Amino acid sequence: MTRQGRIDRSLGMDRDITRRDFLGSTLLGSGAMLLEMPAPVRRWMQQQQDGMVVPDWGSYGGVGDYANSYGNTEAVVRAAHAVRTGVYRSLPADVTDTGETYDVVIVGGGFSGLGAAYEFKRSASPGQTCLLLDNHPIFGGEAKRNEFAVNGMRLIGPQGSNGTVAPETRANVIGELHEDLGIPMSFEFQRWDAERFKPLEFAKENYGFMLWGDASESNGYFFDQRDGSSSPTWATDVWRKDMEGTPWPEDVRRDFLAWRGNTHRPPVGENAQRWLDSMTLQHYIENVLGLAPQVSQFLHPILASGLGLGADVLSAYRAYASGVPGFDGLGNPRPQVGMEDIPWISFPGGNTGLARFFANFIIPGAITGSGSLEDVITGGVNFDTLDHPGRPVRMRLASTVVHVQHEGSPGSAGRAVVAYTKEGKAYVVHARTVVMASGSWMNRNIVLDATDALRQAWAGLTYASILSINVALTNWRPLYELGLTACRWFSGFGFSGNIRRPMVFGDYDPPLDPDQPIVFTMYVPFVYPGLSAQEQGIRSRTELVVTPYADYERRVREQLVRLFGTAGFDPREDIAGIILNRWGHAYIVATPGFHFGTAEQPAPSNVIRGGHGRVRFGHSELNGHQHWIGAVTEGRRAAREALEQVG
Repeated sequence: MTRQGRIDRSLGMDRDITRRDFLGSTLLGSGAMLLEMPAPVRRWMQQQQDGMVVPDWGSYGGVGDYANSYGNTEAVVRAAHAVRTGVYRSLPADVTDTGETYDVVIVGGGFSGLGAAYEFKRSASPGQTCLLLDNHPIFGGEAKRNEFAVNGMRLIGPQGSNGTVAPETRANVIGELHEDLGIPMSFEFQRWDAERFKPLEFAKENYGFMLWGDASESNGYFFDQRDGSSSPTWATDVWRKDMEGTPWPEDVRRDFLAWRGNTHRPPVGENAQRWLDSMTLQHYIENVLGLAPQVSQFLHPILASGLGLGADVLSAYRAYASGVPGFDGLGNPRPQVGMEDIPWISFPGGNTGLARFFANFIIPGAITGSGSLEDVITGGVNFDTLDHPGRPVRMRLASTVVHVQHEGSPGSAGRAVVAYTKEGKAYVVHARTVVMASGSWMNRNIVLDATDALRQAWAGLTYASILSINVALTNWRPLYELGLTACRWFSGFGFSGNIRRPMVFGDYDPPLDPDQPIVFTMYVPFVYPGLSAQEQGIRSRTELVVTPYADYERRVREQLVRLFGTAGFDPREDIAGIILNRWGHAYIVATPGFHFGTAEQPAPSNVIRGGHGRVRFGHSELNGHQHWIGAVTEGRRAAREALEQVG
């Protein structure tokens, strides 16, 4: 056996575990970045431009309702590549006209599309009809879930969209949606047995512990020789302990604490928000506040895993609006709280639970059962009911929209043609109005009669990738021995991970016990400081797509050994399954000028919201922060505009 073979065996690469690879959006750019890649990658990217895709995408699957929804399937990607290369600018001669005409056709079944369908269901006049077309085998967009069966237990983790707020009252938009959709106003989470085990704090979701609820003894920062530490060490609750245990020099520690407690108000003039949107966050931190570059470097992966890319390209206003520290002097104070104190929560599969409630409201009976929390989360999807004739709202899955064009001049046409592909064949439906609840990276290739202003706005948008990984553990005793439930590291693979306090309801009652199975969720952002946002986006998608599953699996195992090996972690015995969730266009990147525009260009989101003839646009990207409530709000707005046009 070779040395690498012995290492792989020690890591458990030969073990029979649940391996799933969910590949997200993967349309790639081209140009200068292509020339920087090694020869094999250049050849692969050239194949993409020629319409080819990575082989064996269809060799991976899942379980339950999401068995066939492993990100963008091979069929979806082939169709998308065909759109990009102009195959459907003219409809094929054998296209089938279904003869259907709908008042509203919604393109996209993520939260924006579900929000648009929800608004149609609530506001449409009797007799009006709506069709939602989605390219995936199941609705939800990135709100999908990974499921494991470990030692007879059902474990569920989020593929993508993750994190919401349980409303304490009904006097807010989230509370109103909960009430209308039948979602409970409060939730029960698994109890930690403090009599049997030492005190620990658990997040109820997989993101807030990174920055917003990080004041906790159970939230550890790992350092070793690669990070400047003399030996491997964990530091906990570093902000309330004045950075004790970190390897940074004293002056850098002071700057970190100054950033977290900053109350300075810069001379911003009358419009602080527009001023912040004129610069990157890194410029604000290093040039306005005068702090060490290590502060920006600390933030790069945190921001990239939630907002697309790092502080070097992200608008300072976007960070301000997202509650990033450093803006107390501008009226955005940030109290230091622990993981249990922030109101963020997660359903078992992340925001998949919310998406299923939307679907069940839009099409009653879409989910088996009574509509209770237990039934909606754990029940099966009644796929046969989704596209049933006679319903006011129909949902047609595995249908990739490839062509949208007005029937005549956009200013006077009464209808638009919407073409989609399904199982290799092209179909046409007709729409009195269209809601494009899909991302602009596709819309720019689909809406064929778009104006120059729209095309200029689309060209100014940049997207970045994320890889989220769910690792099913047979036990988490090593974390317990270290006193940790969440952690951050500064070199190696990824940068953060945690286990969460599971939501419980009905018969769904996952244990919270260090000797029982649980899901450990990791985030792997892609940041390349020094490159432009567009170059970083292209490079991130390339790296995400061309890396084989085995390479990622090996790096996951190596990183977990590095973090927890001294506490007894054994990758051969302790890992029951690994699921990769690759999302190529996970995030819009709100670069300076995105929100308020510049002297030369208006904000692209304002141009896109203006619509085009009988086509309305509503997608979470228009907010510069892709979260479910913003997505639903944009979709609802677009649907209201569409219904006003129909009359």
